[in-house]
Amino acid sequence: MTSGGRGPKALITGTPGVGKTTQCRKLAQWLSTRCITVGDILAKTPHVRYIPELDTYEVVDLETSRVLVYRAVAPGDVVDTHVVELSPDPEVVVVLRKAPDVLYRELAERGWTLKKILDNVWAEMLDVVYVKAVKRWGEVVQIDVTRRTPEETFKVLKLCVGEKRCRSDEVDWLGYAEKTGFIDFIERLSR
Repeated sequence: MTSGGRGPKALITGTPGVGKTTQCRKLAQWLSTRCITVGDILAKTPHVRYIPELDTYEVVDLETSRVLVYRAVAPGDVVDTHVVELSPDPEVVVVLRKAPDVLYRELAERGWTLKKILDNVWAEMLDVVYVKAVKRWGEVVQIDVTRRTPEETFKVLKLCVGEKRCRSDEVDWLGYAEKTGFIDFIERLSR
């Protein structure tokens, strides 16, 4: 997984809405480096296309997009993206996780379309970003941000990235959704 100091210091990833950009900026400032937000690099390029019904962008040229991102990232930077395929190999991979019912409520409060909310909540429940990160790098740290403030999450990140004292949280959102009845709610909305 590690880049041996030649790649980014850390990749902060996770489903949209979990706090990646906030934590990337805090961590980069603390490390005196840059937060590279992949979406900002690709937003005005022909390598992504806007999907109005989801109010989001889709990468249509993965290879060219990867080249652009690799060129933009310097050793020691912190990278923020949910598309793990686009990140150079970091020293530490951190996947931020959030309970699906909390994520649902927060995304709805942001005014996101129901389709966009459902896509992201299902992705979080089914561990989509986490599984892709594990498949690519093997060693991945999960931080459950559900009951943590951004400041508490940042303290955990500083220990993990700065001092290499990483501890991964246990996350089973599908089991949680079944126990709390949220799965029935989200399935009804998805029909």
